[in-house]
Amino acid sequence: MRLLAVVLRLLPPNRRELGQALLAELHAVPAERRAAWIAGGVWFVLSQSWLRVGGYLAGVVVAASAVATVDRIGTSDDAGQVVLAVLLLVATLMGVAAPRLAWLTGLVVGAAVGVAHLGGDPWLFVLVVPAVVAAQLGGGVRRLVARRH
Repeated sequence: MRLLAVVLRLLPPNRRELGQALLAELHAVPAERRAAWIAGGVWFVLSQSWLRVGGYLAGVVVAASAVATVDRIGTSDDAGQVVLAVLLLVATLMGVAAPRLAWLTGLVVGAAVGVAHLGGDPWLFVLVVPAVVAAQLGGGVRRLVARRH
């Protein structure tokens, strides 16, 4: 029972009522079927939260890859500015998509250029700072919009 109660915290907000119903109905389930009921509830929570976590992870990987790719293909004199613009854009969008994880998004996306140039200029990791700021600003915009609605 405690396992199910702890795992229910992973559910997205729009699915938490279903999880609470699973927990509330647990007492009505016969004792010999409770283990199966709990296992089913844990499976429900994992399947619902995997979509959320998997989508976020895929978004961060795509965002970091986009920044690194733009950095690698840029050959003009203004390639650095284009990379910074793309970095700020994808960090902000990811901050809007996942406000609570904006700091992590900023770290990963900001470090993408530095990782792409490992063994090169270590100062490229300074791009973590504007990426974290952009992601936090995106998260702030999302929170402001949510409060108004």
